[in-house]
Amino acid sequence: MLPNPDSQPRSMNRAYWDGVSKNYRGEVLSVYHHDHLHLVQNRIASAGKSQPAARAADLGCGVGHFTPALAKAFAHVDACDLSSNGVDATRQICSPFPNVTVHQLDLATDLVPFEPVDFALCVNVLIMPSLDERLRAWRAVTNQVASGGTLLLVVPSLESVQMELFRAVDAHIEDGQSCAEAQHHGHTQSATIKELQQGVHQLDGLPTKHYLRAELEDMLPAHEFDIQELLKIDYPAEPQASLAPSWDWLALAKRR
Repeated sequence: MLPNPDSQPRSMNRAYWDGVSKNYRGEVLSVYHHDHLHLVQNRIASAGKSQPAARAADLGCGVGHFTPALAKAFAHVDACDLSSNGVDATRQICSPFPNVTVHQLDLATDLVPFEPVDFALCVNVLIMPSLDERLRAWRAVTNQVASGGTLLLVVPSLESVQMELFRAVDAHIEDGQSCAEAQHHGHTQSATIKELQQGVHQLDGLPTKHYLRAELEDMLPAHEFDIQELLKIDYPAEPQASLAPSWDWLALAKRR
């Protein structure tokens, strides 16, 4: 799951993502490297087989991990990201693919310089803590899917965070702490009521929007999408990295 610094000024956001993209695997939990069942790549390949002449987009491509899979599956791919380092990395990794065009832009504020596509991939991008910025980014992403096209969306799970907090409190109680002590030590952030109402929790020290399954079941139809799949991308526990079992939500939806 990816952190997002969009509560800061845009220039700071760009600098942050430039720094993260230099050491991507060390800084964030990469869906590409931790999706052990290859749910995202399998759906890209399946969609490409059914419409190989179609156009695709990687909206928030990061350092381009999934972009080559899109390039192999579709006739043309437009990839975009806020980070200049991410854009440079995507161009480098996609240099063997002449059907890929890479753009640097902020989906929350910039005009998208390409037409709506038949298949759009958006992995952990709609996670900015600002509701205003997030809704603008939602509109930008969903508007880039042509009528009858498909959106493959991945977002952090709020249920996963809630389970992590539950496990932390339970572990402290098992260690002999009182309920009050366990709740204090199991609490991972200092959050406002507004943030908690919006599902904003700290991720790698940054406020990040997390989604309920039911929230996606409401939001996607509200943006004129019919959900085809809504399932977990499970991330198994990794003791050496101190990672508890967690998951993101994967939604596959068709534009009306």
